[in-house]
Amino acid sequence: MAPDQTLINYMMMRLDCSIYNLALKVPENKKTGCCVTSSHFENKDNILYDKGNRLTYIHYIGISSQIFKKVCQGENIDFLYRDIFLYYRYYHNPENLPKFTEKAVYYQQQSTLTKKILKKLGLN
Repeated sequence: MAPDQTLINYMMMRLDCSIYNLALKVPENKKTGCCVTSSHFENKDNILYDKGNRLTYIHYIGISSQIFKKVCQGENIDFLYRDIFLYYRYYHNPENLPKFTEKAVYYQQQSTLTKKILKKLGLN
């Protein structure tokens, strides 16, 4: 969970704000996945579909904000649906879209077990 998310959750509860959970309100036959780790989504004109149903949002879970920052600065780091991210990120300013000159390096998130082992060995 993002560091600020716990604070936002607490504030929402304390203020007794009403919330709307999209995942609970979508009819069963229209529900879709949302994780960037799902490679089966279909891209049609920069809109993702899951078994014919349009995604409401995509959750870039496990991809560090630093990766997005580097990509926006022109580092050619590839991840699932990166082109869609860039399309919407620069939707109003397409002239600022990064121009990649080097070969893409695919972003592989380390598994939690790998992270724990490397930390234990003092290698990360």
